[in-house]
Amino acid sequence: MKKLLFLLATVSLSSSFYSQNTEFLECGTDELMKKHYAKFPNEKIQDDAFNLELSKMMKTGKLAAKNGQNQVYEIPIVVHVVGDGSPIGNVNNKSDADIIAWVNYTNGVFAGNASSGMAATSSALPVKFVFAKIDPNCNPTNGINRIDASALPKYVSGGVNDDNTTNAVPATEITALGQWDTSKYYNIYVVKKLTSNAGALNGYAYYPGGSNDYSFMATSASAVNAQTLAHEFGHALGLRHTHEGYNATTGDCPVNTDCTINGDLVCDTEPMKSLYHSSVPRNCQTGQINPCTSLVYAGGERNVMSYTFCFRDLFTQGQTDRATAQLLKFRQSLINSPVAANTTPNNNVSLTSTCTPTSISNPGSYNIGITTVKFGSINNSSNNYKQAINNFYENFTGSYCLGTSKTTIPNSTATTITVAPGTSNNHAIKAYIDYNNDGQFNETTELILNQTGVANGSFATASVTPPSDAVLNTPLRMRVIGDLTGTTITSCYTPKYGQVEDYSVTIVSQSSLSVNDVAAKNNSFITKDESSVYVKSDSRISSIHIYDASGKLLADKTGINASEFRIPISQKNTIITVNVVLKDGKAMTKKLKL
Repeated sequence: MKKLLFLLATVSLSSSFYSQNTEFLECGTDELMKKHYAKFPNEKIQDDAFNLELSKMMKTGKLAAKNGQNQVYEIPIVVHVVGDGSPIGNVNNKSDADIIAWVNYTNGVFAGNASSGMAATSSALPVKFVFAKIDPNCNPTNGINRIDASALPKYVSGGVNDDNTTNAVPATEITALGQWDTSKYYNIYVVKKLTSNAGALNGYAYYPGGSNDYSFMATSASAVNAQTLAHEFGHALGLRHTHEGYNATTGDCPVNTDCTINGDLVCDTEPMKSLYHSSVPRNCQTGQINPCTSLVYAGGERNVMSYTFCFRDLFTQGQTDRATAQLLKFRQSLINSPVAANTTPNNNVSLTSTCTPTSISNPGSYNIGITTVKFGSINNSSNNYKQAINNFYENFTGSYCLGTSKTTIPNSTATTITVAPGTSNNHAIKAYIDYNNDGQFNETTELILNQTGVANGSFATASVTPPSDAVLNTPLRMRVIGDLTGTTITSCYTPKYGQVEDYSVTIVSQSSLSVNDVAAKNNSFITKDESSVYVKSDSRISSIHIYDASGKLLADKTGINASEFRIPISQKNTIITVNVVLKDGKAMTKKLKL
């Protein structure tokens, strides 16, 4: 959920207080991502390609110019407190108050607040954690989910260790006990102990854009005055350790011939080695010489993304620019998620029954399926098929409340459908609309999208104009299917590796677009000026679609999530129809003369 906030200075506290609360930070992200990329090389290719794109933007100065100023993006979170049978309030089963204070403190780190120990020169990361208010079953929640893992003896005795499960459990055994849709919630797990072959860990997180997306934190590091959560979410925004590329065996400095592609990929962080290396004195290095630059440390020893014995109180502007670019590229589904709002989308419709899959023939961790569907007002993100949640069939109609899954489209002009595939392997993608509402999908006349070889990071698209005999003014079932390229897909098949999703579409005559779908609230309106259309609503705006008199789409903006919005329009001396879809599922439509 996106929200405009101004980054305000807060009351300054003595830095000496924080200097005595240094945190020995051992992070498992580097080793985690090395193993993950070995398993899913396509995700490494995607990451490398975007980093090259960012390198070009940095060299031309376009990266900093592209990112918004004073704009903070709200990230809905769920904190899973994984208990070992201890009572709530115990160190291994922290209280709600402890979790809330920890998250609030971390938000202060993001914002660069002195109350969270941050330096006055720190750049703010444009994110704010907000606890989810709606759980996956559409029930109210405080965003803290308690998982009782006392029935897992290895967890009770040894916590979580992905490398050695002799006396611990892997993370997947914990996520199987509770993981909320990662396209809607950022999942944070607080566990009693977190280790690896390298020893004790404070936490780890996955880089953005991949098939896994969550963070694990040791309970010892999940506290006020600990920067671990900010450090790990820095990784979740694509930031590397400041010592990225140094030689862990010899302690040699990282290569820095091109700061946009070497080291931590940021140019205003100094090249440095891990300050935990045996060649470095085990104390804060402020005022000492950085052997990688032969100059006095310039803040790298205090950076939130560093390994250091200093208190971490600094992000740089370059880190902010890179994190923002990664956020806008890979985390739109979290930015646009409705789960932190007090109201939820209304997707209730009555649809004719049709065939639905009851099983999947090759369950596994192949990351195949559908991750985004956009069509008219529909703008829904979801998980691709995951064996742990067995989501080979997802019915996003009826009581679904975690996204907009219904739309109205004109009968005589084209509407574009866009479908994003799962995060690994090339996909075959098909979509159908039951135009005659007979409960069956004709493989010829009701097939609206059919593409193969759709790669991760690309989309399947088609222009959809309903046939003249399509049933009007009645919700119709739309089915979207994603599976491995080469799979024979029909509308009623059993998924092989991927999944099937259902939505609803109502087709109306073009002229009816001039009538409001619902009466707008007193303070809601659509108007124009010389060069734009301006929309204001008491409810948050989800999307705006502008058509000319013939029904041609002139402008389209989705994922707005604001109560007012201005969209540029260049046409003159014409009649346009503005269709506005609100986050609560209602709509406003108005004709304007330009």
